[in-house]
Amino acid sequence: MQYKSFIDPHLNKQINSQKPYLHPLRSPSFHHPIQNSIYYFSQELALLCQSISEQKLKLSVDQESQTKQNNIGQSHWEKIGSKLPKRVQLQYREIIKPKQFEINLSQPRIHSPNLNQRFNRSFYMGLQEINSSSQKRPLLNLTSTVIMIQDSTQATSELQTQKIQQKFRHNFIFHYTIGIGGFGNVWKVESKKTRMIYAMKELKKTKILAKKSVKSVMNEKQLLQKLKNPFIINMVGSFQDKDHLYLILDYLSGGDLRYHLLLNKTFREEQIKFFVACMILGLEYTNSYQVIHRDLKPENLVLDCKGYLKITDFGIARYYKNDNSNETSGTPGYMAPEIILKQNYNYCVDYYAIGVICYEMITGKRPYLGRTKKEIRDEMLGKQAQLNAKEYLQYSFNLIEFTNKLLLRKQQNRLGYQNGIKELKNHKLFQSFQWDKLVNKTMIAPYQPKQEDKTRACQKTSDSQQTLFNEQQKQLKFKEIQMLFDGYTYLTEDKII
Repeated sequence: MQYKSFIDPHLNKQINSQKPYLHPLRSPSFHHPIQNSIYYFSQELALLCQSISEQKLKLSVDQESQTKQNNIGQSHWEKIGSKLPKRVQLQYREIIKPKQFEINLSQPRIHSPNLNQRFNRSFYMGLQEINSSSQKRPLLNLTSTVIMIQDSTQATSELQTQKIQQKFRHNFIFHYTIGIGGFGNVWKVESKKTRMIYAMKELKKTKILAKKSVKSVMNEKQLLQKLKNPFIINMVGSFQDKDHLYLILDYLSGGDLRYHLLLNKTFREEQIKFFVACMILGLEYTNSYQVIHRDLKPENLVLDCKGYLKITDFGIARYYKNDNSNETSGTPGYMAPEIILKQNYNYCVDYYAIGVICYEMITGKRPYLGRTKKEIRDEMLGKQAQLNAKEYLQYSFNLIEFTNKLLLRKQQNRLGYQNGIKELKNHKLFQSFQWDKLVNKTMIAPYQPKQEDKTRACQKTSDSQQTLFNEQQKQLKFKEIQMLFDGYTYLTEDKII
């Protein structure tokens, strides 16, 4: 029996032998020259596949290298296939398709070390079955294998991310809720690592989606990430899991100004002056970053344990721009007239809100009352709210004048329109005020909140508040929905507090 010479593409040398070239895994004994030829051809093909796979993993994905690689399979087919009988060539024409390998192996980051070995065995078994029954055995579907590996890798990555994010939450001890917001609860939490106390906003993604407020919560996180000042709430970090966003903030145990207004009805002038001074310093800082808060109200002014006031909730805060008449967010009763009338506005909308809060701390009620935005708008357009100094003799004329100038409906006449926050700071009301002591927090606050009363902490939310919106809950399963919250995390595992 005569045996022909073959070129081994893997070893790049000629093989001349009086014995068949046997694969190291198997040693079949064929007695027909065609069977031997087919077997030799299968060995050459298996080595060819391995060679293509290895080269594909090493080459870059540029066009020149891909063009060169596409020609490898065809050149070897021409050399090897021409040595087979024509009948065999026709029978196995569909077996060799170099472009298939080019497509299937174009993922250099995915590699199964046993892929070539499985293909060798599958191809050899296919030849045996064809030789015995003259039926083609389908080749191993490399495309399906690559897709399965991709899906498995992606699922593993997402699972690891969720585990890390869940680990963030487990780094804190949740004591009890200290507030209930529109998107979820605010918790008093303690870091297991440092034993520091923080406030943590737990925002439900379902409620955020239902209220179409993704932009608002993402905006607050982005602003707080940049803003750091003693007179605004400071963000320590943020993270998320599948169902919630978490915002870690300074813990302020004194309660919000709304709570103390309900408790005291009104405040003394010294206390009002101190609270307003804290607001001025907070707005002076945010104005330096061209940020308009737009939602200044007693609920968003929180006291620390020493009685110092901080501005919170930057959810609808925006950077100043000339044309903003279409942005009319805010709380009715504290919104400036120019926002309600859909006119262009500037930082004076926050100064107007200070005037409303001063009016409320003096009288115990807001200047314009109404259940709806329309009722408040009609009352605001009907008359100009002003305090009469003769009716409030316990307060100085400077405080009454300061409040009235902030409440002016035309922003061009309002205190602060010409020179910004400096006009408020330089008003006669603060003529002898010690700003340096306030900045350094060496001044004793005239209003001291009581020690934290745990009975004042919010109890468990009702069943209706705890119920998630079913439709939004289903949406959270989609990757596109979760991508809306990309970039929210502001913590890494080594920075957990």
